[in-house]
Amino acid sequence: MFSQKAMADFFKIPYPLLSGARDITVVHKVLKAYDVFNEKRLDARRSYFIIDKEGIVRYKHIPPTPTEKDLVPTETLLNEVKKVNQAR
Repeated sequence: MFSQKAMADFFKIPYPLLSGARDITVVHKVLKAYDVFNEKRLDARRSYFIIDKEGIVRYKHIPPTPTEKDLVPTETLLNEVKKVNQAR
């Protein structure tokens, strides 16, 4: 939750992020819907989603492991956001 808040502050994201939701059952429902719920740990598997203003998932990546070698570089994510913004 702390890293998401830091990211939101840095990028001036003006809306709440899922990790900040107060109702854990809502969070778990969303994680299950996106197929990233880790039943064993009751949290999310690391994943990346870019959703446009219409609510359509434009980019999705769920790494096979949470290790550094499988993380998506920030530059890649920013380029994907640019693509979504240019498509509008």
